[in-house]
Amino acid sequence: MREAIATAIMVHENPFSFVEDTAWRWVFQCANPDFEKVSRHTTKNDCIGLYEAEKKLLKAQLKSVNKISITTDMWKSDHQKAEYMVITGHFIDADWKLQKRVLSFVKVPPPRRGVDVADAILKCPQLWGIENKVFSVSVDNAAYNDVCIRTMKRTLSRNTKLVLGGELFHVRCCAHILNLLVQHGLTQIEDIIENVRESVKYVNHSDSRLKTFSDIVKQMGIKERKLVIDCPTRWNSTYEMLDIASRFKEVFPEYKERDPHYNCLPSTEEWENVDKVCHLLKVFSHATNII
Repeated sequence: MREAIATAIMVHENPFSFVEDTAWRWVFQCANPDFEKVSRHTTKNDCIGLYEAEKKLLKAQLKSVNKISITTDMWKSDHQKAEYMVITGHFIDADWKLQKRVLSFVKVPPPRRGVDVADAILKCPQLWGIENKVFSVSVDNAAYNDVCIRTMKRTLSRNTKLVLGGELFHVRCCAHILNLLVQHGLTQIEDIIENVRESVKYVNHSDSRLKTFSDIVKQMGIKERKLVIDCPTRWNSTYEMLDIASRFKEVFPEYKERDPHYNCLPSTEEWENVDKVCHLLKVFSHATNII
C-alpha cells in the first residue's frame, strides 16, 4: 500500500501531506483494514526509496546497452528565477525496442556558458557508468551549445573512440529548427496576430461577452467551438488560436455591432492573411508532430 501511495503521489505530483488527509486515510483503510497511518515524512522516505530502487534497476539495464543517445534542454522557472537541465537517454534494449529514460534533472548555476553546460552534462554519463557508450547528443540551436558539444567531444574522445570520429555526435534538434523558421515567418504578420489574440482575450474576458458571442454563433448556424488563447512562445498554440478564431471571422464583425468598446477587430484582408498562414502552419504542425 505504501509503495502504491508513493507511486501515485509522484505520478500526480501531490504533496507528501496528501497521506495525512482524513478522507484519504479513510479510503486507504477501507481498501485495507490493516493499513496503518503514515506521516508525510514516511511517505517522503518511501518516494526516495522507490526512486533509488528504480535507479538501481536502470543502472543494471544500461550495463547491457551498447550505445546510448542523449537529448538535453534547459528550462527556466519563472517562480524561482533558476534554470534547470533535463537529460534523457535513448537506447535500444535487448528486445530491439526503443527505450527512453530521464537520467538527470539538475539545477544549473550561472553563468551557464557552453563549458559550464558541458560540465553539467558530463556528470550524468559518469554517474550512470555510460561515459564510453554515448553515441550522440541532440540539442537546440542556442549558441552556447556549439561550445558545449565541442567540449564534450574533446573530453569523451580521450577515453573512447567516437563513431566516425564524432561526425554524428552533435545532432541539432529538428523541431527547434522548424520552430525558428515558423517564429521568423510569424513576425511578418505579428500585428494581425496581436489583433486576433486581443479579440479572443476580449471575448473570453467575461461571461456576458462570451454569451453575446455564443448567441451570434448560434444565430449564424456555425458549429460552436470554444475560442482559445495562445502561449506566445509556442507557435503551435498560436496556430491553434488562429485556426479556431478564423472559423468565427464572420462572427467578430457582428459582435462589434453589439459592443462598441471592442476595438481590435481584424479586417477582411487580415482574416485572409490568417487563412493563408494557417494553411502553411498546418504543414509545419504535421511535420513537428511526426518528429
